Amino acid sequence: MLSEPLTLYKLMTLYMLKQVKFPLSGSQLSEFFLDKDYTHYFTLQQVLNELKEAHLITAQTVRNSSLYEITREGEETLSFFGKEISPAIIEDMDE
Repeated sequence: MLSEPLTLYKLMTLYMLKQVKFPLSGSQLSEFFLDKDYTHYFTLQQVLNELKEAHLITAQTVRNSSLYEITREGEETLSFFGKEISPAIIEDMDE
């Protein structure tokens, strides 16, 4: 298991964006992370900003809502490190 929570949250975000074939809104991502008590809003915003800065995700603003998609670089990163996400967390995300 990963020792750095931010790294885990980044991988979780990449996993969620890869599993769907459409962009997810910031609200949808927040709802998952907050409802499951993984982290709080400000940490999630930090994760999203760091993923954008690293070009692992893109964000597009549509009607005052940010829509996030995984990039090719994000998919490659997930393929290398995705196994670090525990099966229990993957099950939560797959729901």
